[in-house]
Amino acid sequence: MISEEHKNVKGIYGTIRLKKHIENKLNIILNHKLIRRYKHILGLETVKRTKKGLSVSSAKEKNLANKAQYLIECNFKSEKPSQKFSSDVSYIKCSDGTLYLSAIKDYFNKEIVSLSTSNHNDINLIKESYKDLKLQEGSIINTDQGAVYFAYEYVELANTMGFTRSMSHRGHCWENCPIENWFCQLKHEWLCQFSKITKKQAAKEIKKYVHWYNNERIQKELGYLSPVQYRLKYSN
Repeated sequence: MISEEHKNVKGIYGTIRLKKHIENKLNIILNHKLIRRYKHILGLETVKRTKKGLSVSSAKEKNLANKAQYLIECNFKSEKPSQKFSSDVSYIKCSDGTLYLSAIKDYFNKEIVSLSTSNHNDINLIKESYKDLKLQEGSIINTDQGAVYFAYEYVELANTMGFTRSMSHRGHCWENCPIENWFCQLKHEWLCQFSKITKKQAAKEIKKYVHWYNNERIQKELGYLSPVQYRLKYSN
């Protein structure tokens, strides 16, 4: 059972998270020491995350007049869904070039609420990734200081959709860490299993991971619930 569930989650969970996963899925309580012992006996290794491979692409030209204040102030908690978001663009190195990924993460339950992929890192990628985003009055979207977020088109997008722009300070990647961490998870929990992958394949795998991450991947910070489970249980 331990081996099967370890395989089902692709080796992503450590001992404690695997214990909670088995409890939630099979309603069986196992001692974490027993799980750790059998993982060692069976040679079951947990996927290890590293900093290598996490890169964010940005253009050189910036209109500094459109710079926004850092409104989040490293407070990554939110009492309700759709109040505060973290957004950024990352790139995926593929066998046939680079695939750009724009994604938005809700601080409330760590859910990836919208995303889009493209062959180009431009304002059209951002617009496409934001089009299905559900907002409420006072919604804040935090980004880094990538050139695309200085564009007049992005300022106009914020005004049209009704969200408030927030920007991390230059060089302070930790100020937008919710989405940065997720990019790292995506690459080291899922995409790393493919030695060679095309942009078309990568886009499909990203969607698969997002569905699994949102609906099934339990998180300690959410009381060992998935983002969707947490939202359904605690949002009003």
